[in-house]
Amino acid sequence: MQFKKFNGYSFLSDKTRHKMNIFDIDDTIVVTKSAIRVKDNQTGESITLTPQEFNEYESKAHHQLDFSDFQDPEILRAGHIIDWVFNILKETLKKSKAVGIITARDDRDLIFNFLLENGVKINKDFIFAVSDPREFEIKKPIAVRKKEAFKNLIDLGFTDFRFFDDNIENLKLAKELENEVEGIKIKTTLIKQKWIPKH
Repeated sequence: MQFKKFNGYSFLSDKTRHKMNIFDIDDTIVVTKSAIRVKDNQTGESITLTPQEFNEYESKAHHQLDFSDFQDPEILRAGHIIDWVFNILKETLKKSKAVGIITARDDRDLIFNFLLENGVKINKDFIFAVSDPREFEIKKPIAVRKKEAFKNLIDLGFTDFRFFDDNIENLKLAKELENEVEGIKIKTTLIKQKWIPKH
């Protein structure tokens, strides 16, 4: 498979040109105090969910969701970086292998700047914020949108992936691409992070 948009990706070596390590952000690279606030417009009650809890949450039509914490750079900066995963990300770049980010957040620039502040610069084209309504249909489940982001990377010519995420459904749907697209390999790693900041 040839790269359709290889210009600007010349840092990739011939050996690693088709390989990419993909990382989620929340509860994979960093654990923050960011929370999703859910207001029930029928009862007036409100609850607060962590990103892990939100993975199991089923939205109702009368629920109003507030994701504003995930747009706050200060909350992200104050988060606890999961060192062993972040070290894999940094080692990937040292090997001239591409790094991608596929996150349920909605702001690519926020993620790019956060990584830059922590000494990591990756190609912004390889960051997919799947809750950005300008690029994804946000009515679809997050796992479906993450799978669509993988398809965009496949269109760029990447064929060999390792995917780090804290949600099993995200990993399962991405893994399906091995059977759907010829020549694709996806190794998945489930991140089980026990440390959660107090709210």
